[in-house]
Amino acid sequence: MLRVLNTVLLTSLFVCSMTASASTESSVSTGEVARAVFASDVIDREPIDNIGNTVKVDYSGIQKVYFFTDLRGMDGSTVSHRWLLDGQVMADIPFDIGGDRWRVWSSKRLLPGFEGTWTVQVVKDGKVLTSRFFQYVDDDTDKQADNAENNSAGK
Repeated sequence: MLRVLNTVLLTSLFVCSMTASASTESSVSTGEVARAVFASDVIDREPIDNIGNTVKVDYSGIQKVYFFTDLRGMDGSTVSHRWLLDGQVMADIPFDIGGDRWRVWSSKRLLPGFEGTWTVQVVKDGKVLTSRFFQYVDDDTDKQADNAENNSAGK
């Protein structure tokens, strides 16, 4: 009886230990996205600002928006930034991760006519780890619509 009890106890401990080990391996292999921000530039591997969730069209030239991520625990993996405009994939930029902490960034040049909701997904092994979005808006379109309403109201 004692031998059976010891066998059951050891088997239970082994199963618990394997479960804990598997959950630790799973979290380590997945890693984490410690930071993810949109910025107007990246200098010395750090974003210089956080531009938030609204970017206005600038007619004076091409705008560039950077997406910066600080990745942890993904050494040896490939991670990509998938840029989408209103749900349509516009770019997919892969990165080979070379350390336990790895900072990567990608950028997109925005032109008038690219208005809408821009989303960037951080993808590893086909799984979206996190995503961020911003609205690219054209204030001149709103002003033109207001002017058209005012002009028609005056007639």
